[in-house]
Amino acid sequence: MAVVESQKASDKCLNVVIYALLVLVMIVTLYPCWYVIVASFSNPVELYNGSTLLLWPRGFSTEAYGIILEHTMLWRSYGNTLIYVSASTILGLALSIAGAFVFTRSYLPGNRFMLSLVTVTMFFGGGLIPTYLVVARMKLVDTRWAMILPGLLSSYNLIVMMSYFRGIPASLEESARLDGANDFVILTRIIVPLSKAVIAVIALYILVGSWNSYMPAIIYLRNRDLYPLQVILREILISGSSNLDTVTSGFDDFAAYSEAVKYASIIVSTLPIIIIYPFLQKFFVKGVMLGAIKG
Repeated sequence: MAVVESQKASDKCLNVVIYALLVLVMIVTLYPCWYVIVASFSNPVELYNGSTLLLWPRGFSTEAYGIILEHTMLWRSYGNTLIYVSASTILGLALSIAGAFVFTRSYLPGNRFMLSLVTVTMFFGGGLIPTYLVVARMKLVDTRWAMILPGLLSSYNLIVMMSYFRGIPASLEESARLDGANDFVILTRIIVPLSKAVIAVIALYILVGSWNSYMPAIIYLRNRDLYPLQVILREILISGSSNLDTVTSGFDDFAAYSEAVKYASIIVSTLPIIIIYPFLQKFFVKGVMLGAIKG
């Protein structure tokens, strides 16, 4: 009896330690995000002159957001990013679904060979200069398509989609063929409806990757009117200025102004992803788990 009570006491102590560690990890993980949010709503001068630790806004102020919202270049880049993200997600999903469906048809000639070529690209890239030459030869430099086409299809996304498609019972396809269904009908009426979870996962991968992409813009774009949001945000973070005409309007300290704009820009750039993710979270968890089991 004493042994059992001793084990219960040790289990309770272990649980306390585990929960304490989890709480510590949660605080360490969430505090940087909380700091950025709080700092973006703080008075710039008070924030700059205050201590490093920040739990609540210092002198609540939305002036930094007001300046950002008046920044025409930022809004133009926001619109460009929405175009790039929408086109990349829709076209990338279409190619991933179509490619995964084709590669899971074992009766097609050369299927394995083509799949091996796709898999090789996961380990060996074409290189920056050859890729740029291809994009330039196709006359895509300084166009919106340069932000969409080069990274449209991911080998990883294709393989994840394939592993999920292989888990769908073959009897469903056989029954559909007996009823006279062709490949297109099977894909659109059977495969896609049963694969909503993994499609949501791939869509989230493509969306986040396209939203955070800035290297293609730096390489392929010269026209600032085509810049995505992340490039403008990068310029703000590096230069410490939003390049507005009213750089020091309302602020006595340029450094304080720079800090306020940085934090507000981060919130503005990440807000759409934060809003979208809760709606896709259930599909994301389900798709990853099912894909892992079936793969």
